[in-house]
Amino acid sequence: MHDALNALLEALACRNADLEAWLSSILGGEVRVERAVRLGESSRETPWRLDLRSDQAEAVVLRYGDGCSANEAVALQAMEDHPLPTPRLIAWDPDGHSLGVPLFACTYIQGDALLVPMTAGEPWAEELYIETACTLQSIRMEELSMADDDALEVSESAADVLDQAYAAYENPDSLIHAAYRKLKETQPKLPGIRFSNGDLWPENLLVCDRRLSGVIDWQHAGFSDPFFEFLLPFFLVPALRDRGIEERYCRRMGFPVDMLHWYHGLEFFDSLRWVLKTGKPYEIHTAESLREDLRQWLKRT
Repeated sequence: MHDALNALLEALACRNADLEAWLSSILGGEVRVERAVRLGESSRETPWRLDLRSDQAEAVVLRYGDGCSANEAVALQAMEDHPLPTPRLIAWDPDGHSLGVPLFACTYIQGDALLVPMTAGEPWAEELYIETACTLQSIRMEELSMADDDALEVSESAADVLDQAYAAYENPDSLIHAAYRKLKETQPKLPGIRFSNGDLWPENLLVCDRRLSGVIDWQHAGFSDPFFEFLLPFFLVPALRDRGIEERYCRRMGFPVDMLHWYHGLEFFDSLRWVLKTGKPYEIHTAESLREDLRQWLKRT
């Protein structure tokens, strides 16, 4: 970390005149920082929640340095006029003109993560997850408030994921060859890419009184394969499986339910490639468990 970032981190631990002056200038009134709290842990730079004494906002989310994302700034601006509740972009200073380090600030949304009631099997939580995913993936480009020179991330298709995963295997064995051949032979007609916040993880869906209060974490928002976006929680959280949630999503979106089996095979195949490359498990999935998953998938195909 360079000196400016170190100085900012020190400033976040207590009141700081420069930080407060910057917030006052962008919010349009006197601002005092009452408290700075890190918002959990993640694979990316962790943002901060700043509790404020201000007539304009009670709290903001601040990202800094490498944690800043131009894509997130574009996405939040694009969603400003959409009824789906999302954070409002307050400031975007990618060149660090204000405090010497890239800064991103948006409104803080109160709410509890949907993951807990969803994992507990509460029907309203399952329905809300499906409804929110379908709403996001049904947003059309013309519904987004975007300038002509703005662009959002576009991910590779599921077919590209398959081929790139196979190409990345070093010395693939007979199981890898067999799984790849079967995935190619049985590949269904894939849906087109759809809009998404880029991380449809239930912890990024916040709720108050069983209603959606906000969708957060838009750093990788853009257009991607809708199945891949939707199915990740079921791959990583076994308690969410075999409840018919995936099938209900398919029916809501008008996708054939039998496509789920092919996508499950692709998840095993691509995840095994990652685990072998990194030498690390992928949450609950190890190289051994993924090999067994692929064997069982081949038997059922």
